[in-house]
Amino acid sequence: MSRRRTRADRTQRATARDARRESLFVLLARVQRGAPLTAAEAGLLRTHVEAEIREGDQARRSAEGQAAAVRREQQRTRAAEAAITEAEQDRDRARDALRDARP
Repeated sequence: MSRRRTRADRTQRATARDARRESLFVLLARVQRGAPLTAAEAGLLRTHVEAEIREGDQARRSAEGQAAAVRREQQRTRAAEAAITEAEQDRDRARDALRDARP
């Protein structure tokens, strides 16, 4: 069972993500200018990239799950609409049969 995320959790994750991305942009700018990275900076760059990949993968899985849920609900809606149409047709047939049976 997944833990329900609170607004504070989302804010904390967003703040951490913003800080990570700012650091990532700084490191990438240094690399682009040809400045060498220290071993610690290279490790930090790798950690940041791995975190971005992980979050991207999680977002894709979540989106895929949501899309699947939407498809299931669309199927349920189509089935319900078909059942309503069938019930209306049964009602109309019963009304016509009752009308025809009256003298």
